[in-house]
Amino acid sequence: MAEAKRQHDWNVASTIMALMAEMNRDRKRRRKPFRPDDFNPYANQKPIVARGTVEQAAAMLGASYKPKLPESPCPKLKPEEPTSS
Repeated sequence: MAEAKRQHDWNVASTIMALMAEMNRDRKRRRKPFRPDDFNPYANQKPIVARGTVEQAAAMLGASYKPKLPESPCPKLKPEEPTSS
């Protein structure tokens, strides 16, 4: 119960802090508006997405990955000749 009250108090306080920061925000220096979650330590943060290749993911899982190479080039290497009627 004490934790819920603490989270509620932080929600109220962070809303007031975001409002005050937004009123004094220099729009040229910070284009993104402030949100209450910017000031709330209990707000859920977005997870950071790790970027990688398929080969790296396969290596992490202990699998082997061999990319498929095209077996034959495209049969239409040249455009078709225009036909006249």
